[in-house]
Amino acid sequence: MHLPAAVAALAAFTPLLPLPQAAAEERLSSDVAEYLEERFAETGVPGAAYSIVDLDGESHTAAWGADGSGDPVDLGTPFLWGSVAKPVTATAVMTLVEDGRIDLDEPVTAYLPDFALADEDRSDRITVRDLLRQTTGIPEGTGLTDRFEHHDDPYGDAVADLADVDPVADPGTAFEYASANYVIAGAVVEAAAGMPYEQYLHEAVLDPLGMTGAVATAEDAADVPRGHAVAFGQAYPVKTRYDQTGPSYGYLGGNIQDLTAFAVDQLGESAILTPESVAETRTGAVEVNDTVDYGLGWRVDTRNADLGTSTVWHTGGAPGFSAGVILLPELDRAVVVVQNRYGHFEDAALIGTMLGAARMLAGGEPAEPEADLLYPSLLVGLCVLLLAAAATVFLTFLRLGKARKANRPMLITGMACWVLAALATAYVSFALVPGLAPSRAAFFGIAPDVAWLLTALGAAALVAAAVRVWAGAVRLRRTPD
Repeated sequence: MHLPAAVAALAAFTPLLPLPQAAAEERLSSDVAEYLEERFAETGVPGAAYSIVDLDGESHTAAWGADGSGDPVDLGTPFLWGSVAKPVTATAVMTLVEDGRIDLDEPVTAYLPDFALADEDRSDRITVRDLLRQTTGIPEGTGLTDRFEHHDDPYGDAVADLADVDPVADPGTAFEYASANYVIAGAVVEAAAGMPYEQYLHEAVLDPLGMTGAVATAEDAADVPRGHAVAFGQAYPVKTRYDQTGPSYGYLGGNIQDLTAFAVDQLGESAILTPESVAETRTGAVEVNDTVDYGLGWRVDTRNADLGTSTVWHTGGAPGFSAGVILLPELDRAVVVVQNRYGHFEDAALIGTMLGAARMLAGGEPAEPEADLLYPSLLVGLCVLLLAAAATVFLTFLRLGKARKANRPMLITGMACWVLAALATAYVSFALVPGLAPSRAAFFGIAPDVAWLLTALGAAALVAAAVRVWAGAVRLRRTPD
């Protein structure tokens, strides 16, 4: 009599207990959340928010830390998303493709007749598809991005400023990551839609997905709390700045719920794109490196193939902010992260946090972070060179009073060498290295300590050369012919 009663009682309470699989998924989500928050602390991120998405189970969204004003981050706190704007722009383009207003394989000039590079033969062959998959041959460092001054026609002005840019490869032949491609894509959207880019973005993507907190204008950006740049390994608050063409390449933003809504739409049955269009955007179209391909606005790789899923992702950094969306399509899972810290030399660590969390969500173990000695070595090296330049000036003045006759040819040769060395150092400091960044403003925004030290080094080299040449001239006057 007692056994049937016990069985009946257990059966009555069983629905109230979590199923083993549900409990395991809940533990996994909890482990991923714990990992993320530990990584935020380890990497010195002041504030962040994240979503752990599981379309077949429990999803989890949380905020962590403080914003640049010291207030707690909450689920409504806006962040800038950096290059996560690129898959959003690709989505906007694909809505126009589905409407028949854009053909991916038409040349850009079909929509922007004035579009031209320094090599017009090449620019005439650049297609819309080339823009989205980064195969135009346009290099980074065009100065087309991170422009914070007001423009009445921001996209038109940006396209016009490409006229002096020399492409580095033929269209469609090689991957060359450049945010300028997505500035042009924004201009194509404006032309095809017949309205400002941000307006079409709202109508076609943001509003249908309920991304009500999205940051797509300078006015929106005024409500974004300060993020944090990094100098000498330390985070410090910086003013939030905005580029009017930024929504299409790197200054789109919003709160964690906004970015999660986009990720969920891309992961499940999209409310704005057909399955065929979604599949096309995240099919690797061009090789980035041995392990990563680039689709239309998405990076695609097999890093989690051993766990039964492809990995479709994009991360981004803007001055003061970093973000990422990592999709695990075959598992119907995703990790979405926004952080209010960014430094160029911390990019691998910040991205590693997101990719590590995605690895865990797929059922694996995150990779151990690797120490990167490049950044501290670079800072030490630049400081040593600055001290050497200062010592040169000091010792030159110290020895000037004791200097006597000298070998004129050797002295003149030495003066010439000082001038050449100073000019070379100034070129590297003022032009070559800053030219590797998307723009000079971006260089000072994402690597301020290196930018400051290089600027000081270039100036110090010119001063040291000027002092040496002056001292040489004094000695020449003391040396007979």
